[in-house]
Amino acid sequence: MSPGWLLAAVPPPIVEAQTFAIEGFDLSPDGTRLLWMSYHGDEKQLFFRDLYGDRVVTLPEVPRPSLPHWAGDNRHIMLMSDPTGGEREHLLSFDSANPAAPPVDLTPFPGKKVLLIDVNNPDGSALVAVNLESEQEFSLYKVGPSGRKAELVEPASPGTLTWMTDFKGRLFGRVRAKENGHLWLEIKLPQQSQWQSFDLHGEATRPGDGFVISSEPGPDGTAWMLMRNQSDVAAIQHIDLQSGKVLESWPGESSDTQMVLFDADRKPLLVQSMPDYPLLRVYDPELRRLLGTVPLPLHSFLKETSFDLSMSKLLLLFITDGGESNLLYVDRKQGVAQVLFHQASALVLALQPRTVPVTVPARDGLTLHGYLTLPPGLEPKGLPTILDVHGGPWIRDEWGFDFNALSLALQGYAVLRVNYRGSSGYGRAFEDAGRHEWGGKMQDDLTDSVCWAIRQGVADPARIAVIGGSYGGYATLEALERTPKLYVAGVDQDGPVDLPSMLAEMPAFSQKFRTTFDIYIAPDRATQWERSPLAHVEKIERPVLAFQGDNDPRVRASQTDSFEQAMKAAGKSLQVSRFADEGHNLTHAKNIPAYLSTMSGFLKESFKTPNSPDDYKPYCQQ
Repeated sequence: MSPGWLLAAVPPPIVEAQTFAIEGFDLSPDGTRLLWMSYHGDEKQLFFRDLYGDRVVTLPEVPRPSLPHWAGDNRHIMLMSDPTGGEREHLLSFDSANPAAPPVDLTPFPGKKVLLIDVNNPDGSALVAVNLESEQEFSLYKVGPSGRKAELVEPASPGTLTWMTDFKGRLFGRVRAKENGHLWLEIKLPQQSQWQSFDLHGEATRPGDGFVISSEPGPDGTAWMLMRNQSDVAAIQHIDLQSGKVLESWPGESSDTQMVLFDADRKPLLVQSMPDYPLLRVYDPELRRLLGTVPLPLHSFLKETSFDLSMSKLLLLFITDGGESNLLYVDRKQGVAQVLFHQASALVLALQPRTVPVTVPARDGLTLHGYLTLPPGLEPKGLPTILDVHGGPWIRDEWGFDFNALSLALQGYAVLRVNYRGSSGYGRAFEDAGRHEWGGKMQDDLTDSVCWAIRQGVADPARIAVIGGSYGGYATLEALERTPKLYVAGVDQDGPVDLPSMLAEMPAFSQKFRTTFDIYIAPDRATQWERSPLAHVEKIERPVLAFQGDNDPRVRASQTDSFEQAMKAAGKSLQVSRFADEGHNLTHAKNIPAYLSTMSGFLKESFKTPNSPDDYKPYCQQ
């Protein structure tokens, strides 16, 4: 057998996916073992092997697996499992030395919410946040791979949003919202007994303000962090952990920096932002050279990263808008980079839909950014068009592989996705522009985007539909009520129809995010009801398709029940498709074909009855 140092010079074998490896590539902390997740039949399943080996081991199936990671002992495999889709997850542990054995449930807490914080402790334990004492507040616990009793690490502190740990799984920082909603960065280094608080110059009502990624604390008492702090957009900042002073700030882009990878010396190794196309900046010259030796498709988007503790071995997963995936393995010590996994698009290039960034002017002058996916082989002129509204509303649409957009474009539709005001990714001021505009100017932005597509000649004004999930489902129904002759149909997935009831029914474990809703939803109940689709069903003129997960804890199934009753009483056209084993999002692979075929059939039938060519004009007069 060759010695280990000689094996390191031999390229590891290519990963052969059983079907389509979609996510979850992870490198063990010692850099010797590889873990990934693929579809196996109807569900995702985990596989692992030695990095330089060719024997693939399959782990037993678990329901709805996510976030697979090697534990810090390089032996155990941790992952989250959500059996019902109701967001009451469990942390499970597999023993790679006995892979046929069923996993151990490390968080056997019925009805509780579990958040995975860290798996890097060398003893194989994990840090989890669980609402054991109070439904609303989360304490930090250490749980072992063999299922020993949870050990309290840090009691619950009201308003804690995120926790920070080092490479050995030790807690050193957290972001908290005080009673007035103001955000603070709190640090407790090993030599300290008390938490030190620093002003983050942000508010809990802005999701982007609480987004903080930190390097390990250095021996000089400093750390590099990705955050907004005093800036409008998230950027790299060097922080003195004793005073909170910003020692150095690297200029960002016109949008928030979304991803950072820190090197062994704690300095940023690479960052990625997405003003339109993905923008990747690599600060280490040698890594930049190595990446340049591997040709990747234009505008590849860095979706996932994994690395060993020394940061000498890296896994970088790049994807394209057409579905091509390339997993790069980089050995910085050996000075080599190679494609470890490649998944080609199912379509030849000429038959792939094409996604391009677009810029849309809102009626009040605000600039909106979005993406237009065009069907292959057709001129972008007079196309049947679908406005696909993202959820949140505090997330954003990105350039990259979007299953809905790709599927619909292959059926001949142009698909428009727009980051309306209040979306994340474009800085503090852009989020603030959505304050109390849920159902207000945020809705106007969607109308303005459709009008822009008509003026550009891309969209056929008589053949436009609107679809969306969660907030996007709400916006779909609002669009059908406020601009009833602009669309031929709407598809809603888990969208709230009664805002006062949705807020009242929020699960207790999500109450800390109530302040996030407060930036978007008007504070008074009268305005909330006025902006609820349930209040105006009589204005809907075109057919509606609604999908609902029965186990949804965020938008209860009762919301769809009420909407169905109101639509029936008003004599409106509504088709409801329910999933007994789903929550707020479709996560069971076996349900995806039914979802797609139902939506495709509904849209095809609805587009047979177009609007009048001039019906759009009253809505597009700015």
